[in-house]
Amino acid sequence: MFTPKLKLILFFCFTCCYITASYAQPTWTLDPFGKEKKPAQYEEKILASEKTDKKLTNFRRFIQNNVTHYNFYFNANNKLNGVLERARLSQKDDYSQLLSFYPYSLENTASQKLELDSVIYKSTAGILLHDLRTDWVDNMYLLIGKAYYFRKQFDSAALTFQFINYNLFPRKRKNDDDDRIVGTNDEPGTGALSIANKEKRNIVQKVLTLPPSRNDALIWLTRTFIDQEEYGDAAGLINILQQDRNLPQRLKNDLEEVTAYWFFTQNNLDSSAAHLEKALSNADTKQDKSRREFLLAQLFEINGEFEKASDYYGKAAKHTTDPVMDIFARLNDAKMMRNSGNTKELENSISNLLKMAKKDKYENYRDIIYYSTGQLSMQLPDTANAIISYKKSTLYNQGNILYKNRSFLQLADIAYVQKRYVDAHSYYDSLDLTDKSFASQTADITQRKESLAKIVEKITNIQLQDSLQLIAAMAPAERDALIRKMVRRYRKEQGLKEEDNSGGSTPITFANSKNAEPADLFPTSSRGEWYFYNSSAKSRGYSEFKSRWGKRENVDNWQRKSATEAALGKSLTAGTGNYDDPDKVQPTPGTNLATNGASPVEFSYDALIANVPLSPERMDSSNKMIAENMLALAKLFQEELLDYGEAIKTYNEYLQRFANSGNEAEIYLGLYYCYSKLGDASKAAYYKNVVTTKYAGSTASNKIVNPSLLDPAKKNPEVTQRYADIYNMFIEGKFSEATEAKKKADSLYGSNYWSPQLLYIEAVQQIKERRDSNAIAILNNLQELYPSSPLKYKAVSLIDVLNRRFQIEQYLTNLEVTRAEEEKLIFVDEKPIVTEKPVVKPVATAPVAVAAPVKPQVLKDTAALKVAPELISAGFTLELDQPQYVVMILDKVDGVYINEAKNAFSRFNRESYYTQNIVITRDAIDGEKTLLLFSPFEDVATAMKYFDKIKKAAPSEVSWLPANKYSFMIISGANLQVLKTNKDLPAYKALLNKNLGNKF
Repeated sequence: MFTPKLKLILFFCFTCCYITASYAQPTWTLDPFGKEKKPAQYEEKILASEKTDKKLTNFRRFIQNNVTHYNFYFNANNKLNGVLERARLSQKDDYSQLLSFYPYSLENTASQKLELDSVIYKSTAGILLHDLRTDWVDNMYLLIGKAYYFRKQFDSAALTFQFINYNLFPRKRKNDDDDRIVGTNDEPGTGALSIANKEKRNIVQKVLTLPPSRNDALIWLTRTFIDQEEYGDAAGLINILQQDRNLPQRLKNDLEEVTAYWFFTQNNLDSSAAHLEKALSNADTKQDKSRREFLLAQLFEINGEFEKASDYYGKAAKHTTDPVMDIFARLNDAKMMRNSGNTKELENSISNLLKMAKKDKYENYRDIIYYSTGQLSMQLPDTANAIISYKKSTLYNQGNILYKNRSFLQLADIAYVQKRYVDAHSYYDSLDLTDKSFASQTADITQRKESLAKIVEKITNIQLQDSLQLIAAMAPAERDALIRKMVRRYRKEQGLKEEDNSGGSTPITFANSKNAEPADLFPTSSRGEWYFYNSSAKSRGYSEFKSRWGKRENVDNWQRKSATEAALGKSLTAGTGNYDDPDKVQPTPGTNLATNGASPVEFSYDALIANVPLSPERMDSSNKMIAENMLALAKLFQEELLDYGEAIKTYNEYLQRFANSGNEAEIYLGLYYCYSKLGDASKAAYYKNVVTTKYAGSTASNKIVNPSLLDPAKKNPEVTQRYADIYNMFIEGKFSEATEAKKKADSLYGSNYWSPQLLYIEAVQQIKERRDSNAIAILNNLQELYPSSPLKYKAVSLIDVLNRRFQIEQYLTNLEVTRAEEEKLIFVDEKPIVTEKPVVKPVATAPVAVAAPVKPQVLKDTAALKVAPELISAGFTLELDQPQYVVMILDKVDGVYINEAKNAFSRFNRESYYTQNIVITRDAIDGEKTLLLFSPFEDVATAMKYFDKIKKAAPSEVSWLPANKYSFMIISGANLQVLKTNKDLPAYKALLNKNLGNKF
């Protein structure tokens, strides 16, 4: 095709700008189809990859390189980058939580299987259809390995990277070096291990070609090991590469990144931050860099390095193009200022966020901005402005259910703390509990909402009757004017016409023109415009509709009818007491006083005036209704919310308004109970004296003086069973149900029936939920009610720890732990330790001393060792000379109390076995039975000694745990694995009892 002269000219032209790479593999060949037969039409076709025996001229190299590069590598690499870009777009980061290490997930990349298959197909074709001695073979294989990795086919990815590692290792042109083992040092005797290869590339190669991919494959192989959770293999590669002087400088940041990833996946966040900080320059884009800065700031914040965290939050806010990250970076930066106590900087941060909310580019993120300002205002603290910000957040929220829920929850909690229970119930009721972020709080929120619903009902009924009595006390003319204003307003709101008070006296008039046709609702415009295109006609129609029918919601007729009927069916809403302003919230008309507002009538003057208690009989009925609801409200405060202060306030208000109601004894009993709970002994004693002297012989007096049900020494089967059930619910982790049942039982039987165990486990649960004040109050009750209980001293210790909780946590946060030098990571060899099996003692020696009625059989040391049949059962083999664990089996016990039991026995071991390092680990047989494994001990005899000690100590060490919830035994490591497989615990205990006495 080309003449010799033309070939020579082309050769010299391209030689000036292209230098042959020295990384080709002349001795390595590929059998593209293995032993498979080619398709019939291709049987005689020889691929370019099979022509390695043909001389590779510079011209041939140039053609092969360019075709491989631009027809195959370029397209495959673009497809792979497209997969990553789509994965980034599909991942939505939650900046309120710790970010993931990478801005995409492998689940998102693996879902693009067709695109990744195309990458593999194109890369494979690029290899097979061209000479294997081109400069792009290693790059194509690296693309294949990446594609397998992003498909989450880690085994295939690891094999591909290993293939690159060995087969593409650069050989010298002389054959004497071809057999050198990969991973050996170029200079034997120096002691340094090298697995990377040097990259000597001239300027032309750096401009026109990619670096060889073998060193990159080592980095990707390390990352693959990490995602396979092969942390030992990954650590080995990292450790070698960090010391490898042949690793090129361009991959230093990649190595730091993968090292940070290794630490991050194992939750070693301080080391992860140290390495990620060195890898920041490795980010592909400005947004990727800002995300890494945000993640780095989060890691520093978790590690307690607040100055560094603040610095990187500021950098992230400056560099990011994501408005949401900008908002959260500023918010978190302000939190770091809180830790330094700089309130002025905190106020400046709030001001900056409010300025952001006014900018158009943040219009779609105002809900997040106002939520963030509310969070910062709570830190000042400035509750009033926080409430305003949270309300604005809900107002500007356009479907972001996460932040709408967060804002409503904050408003509800604030209202609850401020004892605005009506508002609190409204906010709690606005929460969407299907939100997964509330999964851990759903039960508590539901319980609180149900309790508040009862309280709001009573408050509403009381306020309604008070409002009606205020209207009854007004002058007749003023009362009539107010009611007529209310009728007009309610009818207008419901879309009804005003009342026709003419009584038929107004004459009916007709139009003067006899031939006038009815007016068209949508008159035809002289300009031919459709009605809805005529702005003036639409505006006039809207005004006329509003003046005639009032402001109506944009709903269908059936929805409007349903909403109206639902509104009519509700009881009257609470009034404000300001009846001069009809726009204020007033009682809903159309309710019946006698039925407590349950039956709707109609929106008219007569219907409203009928509910006003104008007669003495109606006034008495209204007062009776108020008294019943007030007494019920006080009991709800006392028993449902445990708000003893509000209960006392409501009881006292009841006594002031209804002094001779006949319920005084019950009221004084409630006051005695509430003051006892608040620790006011003098007032509790006063009301106790009032009940026992003035109302002696009454039910209230019997509950205080001589209650048979309140005598702890007397066993009442019904009450005992009831509290036993509550006790088990607590232990099994059914905290909401147990708390509700406890409240009801407590209201019936009083505080004396609270067993010390029940109090203690309830306190532990409160501590877990970080409600330290509640836990301290419960522990104080335990000490007062049960001074002789052994749990009293545990309660005293626990209170002391809780009082110092902040200092302890602060100390642990600021504790500086010295770790190995970052440049020289030290990894433990994870190979299993081979230990020699101890020789079984011969019969001539003394038998193992075990206190049991049946002597254990000692095995004979023979060449063919055979275990006695008595020591084998149901797959278990009792080997007396093997290491044994002492095991505590917990049946249906919640994790909170499992950890508490573990802590209790750890203290016991420190006090009683301070010379031995007895390790307690946690395991499980199934979802109900949890195991605490002690040690292991040397043999059965040693384990049995500890077994006897711990079994005897258990009733006092875990006295709060029912005896039927735990048991002890011993087990070897081999039998433990069998037990976890077959779950046959009774069979194993039978084997132990048969050989070691009935102790299990």
